[in-house]
Amino acid sequence: MKRIFLTGASALALFATAPALAQSNTSTVTQTGNAAGATVNQTGSSAQSTVTQGGNNNQAEVSQAGAGAESIVLQDNGTGSSDDDNSATVDQTGDVYSRIRQYNDGGEASVTQDGQDSTSDILQTGDDDTAIVNQNGDDHVSTITQSGNSNFASVFQSNGGNSSTILQSSGNNDAYVDQSGVDNLSTIRQTGGLFSGANSASVLQSGDDNVSEVFQTGALNEAGDNATVRGVIQSGDNNFSRVTQGGGLQDAYVAQDGDDNFSYIDQGGVSAAHEATVVQNGDGNLSDVRQRGILSVAEVAQNGDDNESSIDQGLIGAHTAEVTQGGDNNKSMIDQLGWDQSAFVSQIGSDNRSTIDQGMLGGANQLASVVQSGDEGISSILQRGDNQIARVDQGGTLNESSIAQDGSGNIADITQSGLDNLSIVVQNGSGNVVDVTQSSSFNTSTVTQNGTGNSATVTQGGSPAVLP
Repeated sequence: MKRIFLTGASALALFATAPALAQSNTSTVTQTGNAAGATVNQTGSSAQSTVTQGGNNNQAEVSQAGAGAESIVLQDNGTGSSDDDNSATVDQTGDVYSRIRQYNDGGEASVTQDGQDSTSDILQTGDDDTAIVNQNGDDHVSTITQSGNSNFASVFQSNGGNSSTILQSSGNNDAYVDQSGVDNLSTIRQTGGLFSGANSASVLQSGDDNVSEVFQTGALNEAGDNATVRGVIQSGDNNFSRVTQGGGLQDAYVAQDGDDNFSYIDQGGVSAAHEATVVQNGDGNLSDVRQRGILSVAEVAQNGDDNESSIDQGLIGAHTAEVTQGGDNNKSMIDQLGWDQSAFVSQIGSDNRSTIDQGMLGGANQLASVVQSGDEGISSILQRGDNQIARVDQGGTLNESSIAQDGSGNIADITQSGLDNLSIVVQNGSGNVVDVTQSSSFNTSTVTQNGTGNSATVTQGGSPAVLP
């Protein structure tokens, strides 16, 4: 049984004899199959609605009010095939355009638009997919393509000029986009092969001119859970965020409250269970996190301006890297290989440089800690072997330190609080210990220890000697 309801200006467009009414509203409904139902309600001029349904038990409801609204609903392939139980609802006002195409079973699509020059395009070729679009304001673009099964996509866009693209070609994925600012761009792609799907991504852009990209190709990855637990939050302006997750069980969180920041998170390949958190409250910061292997954690907090942080954690895994940059124009680079490496960097001052390179395939349990509370400091830590510890605390200005350790169980501590000091520590062997303190200015210390069980303490500075 077929049901077609044409009300308001749509009915007048079909049956009234006045030429003006016939040109101002157009509704075309074509239905093939059993129990298909279409309800079209158009009020105002230039509204156009085309509904084409094939198969069984399909429903389409279109309600348009205002000038220039257009809606096209195409469900199934129009041949009365086994593509069943699709549902489409469109409610729009203004000069907007909506197209819904559903070709498989159990698809649900809902579009609500109110404004000018906005466009919504939904294509569902999988089974049991759901797409919801709500656009208020002008010049929005929403594109949802679902070719996997049991996917869910939700897009809310307000104010003006926002663009959202969601592509889901694997199954059981969830994607949420909320763009309440102006001129934001969001892209979510949840793709992959046989062992992929069940990913979740949630993006909130309340600032202006932001760009967010989330690419998920593995399984059970998260860049946000739902409409309330966000994975990417851009409340500042002119920020860029890219999250790439392969493998499985990856977790990513990005919050950009400042302006002109860049964040890159790349987790996965065939690896699993990494966590990455990036918070950028300052302006003009850059964060780059890359994690391979398994079970690594990276945390970056950039509260100052014009800072750079790079973290690369690879085979095998269980690494930890934490970077806090509270000052301005600092740079931190961390590279970790092997098993259970830990690196901690705190740059409270400005214009500091820190480099940590530790571990190797087969190496384990390195610890590196750098605190740069002064300005224009330089710290370099290189550790190979097992169970090494290197700690640097730089206050003052223009201090430089270098630690290189290879072997097992070596410990090096450097504290610099004066001006323009240089400390170099090289340890090869096992169980060696060095402690260097430079509390005055223009000091130079070089300590080299080879073998086992050596110990050295260097103190430069303090109160000057009292002359007789």
